[in-house]
Amino acid sequence: MKKVAIIDDDENIRSTIKEYLKKYEQASKEQFIVSDFAFPELFLTNYKPEYDIVMMDIDMPGMNGLTAARKLRDLDERVVLLFVTNLAQYALKGYEVAATDFIVKPLKYERFSQKLARALKFVPESTRPMLMIRTESATITVELDDIIYVEVNKHDVYYHTVKDVYRVRGSLKQAEEDLGDPKFFACDKSCLVNLAYVEGVSAGTVTVAGNDLCVSRSKKKPLIDALAAFHNRK
Repeated sequence: MKKVAIIDDDENIRSTIKEYLKKYEQASKEQFIVSDFAFPELFLTNYKPEYDIVMMDIDMPGMNGLTAARKLRDLDERVVLLFVTNLAQYALKGYEVAATDFIVKPLKYERFSQKLARALKFVPESTRPMLMIRTESATITVELDDIIYVEVNKHDVYYHTVKDVYRVRGSLKQAEEDLGDPKFFACDKSCLVNLAYVEGVSAGTVTVAGNDLCVSRSKKKPLIDALAAFHNRK
């Protein structure tokens, strides 16, 4: 699963790229988690090197794409950079910021897919821990960091990820063993939460990425202690 950031002040362009990425998913084995930004300043604020591909316009109000790309390279030398622009004359300058390629506007899916396929070859293999989830219809590989929480209803286990919700047959104990990571905490008999997504703990409730989940009375203090230990390790 690849993480893609789109930076373009034109909302129509951002929508088109997201549409093309979905179309590419359907035609390939790739899966994308997509974030989009109207301005590079929004993208660069509190930037974390978690993206695999960045697709950026050049001609934008305020900070232009080349300036933003230089700042990006100060923060992340690894990420694959694609310029999506109608300013083809800036192609040579793109190499100054290690841009992998240019996609020239107006966008056409065939050309876009060719450029994307090439860019994907430059994405390094993920070293982040993965989990293989076998649903009734498919087998999906998900990074542990992308799993927000896991809940059990009878004999069904639901993996809530940043991309989608996946249902498999099983138990919470089996899910906990499969995950094998201390950042997943059992807050009651039916739910595991990823401590990285916990936003708050109150009486009987833990808020995880905007979702209010139950936490048993006996688990509240251990959960708070686990949160403190987790953030101290970061």
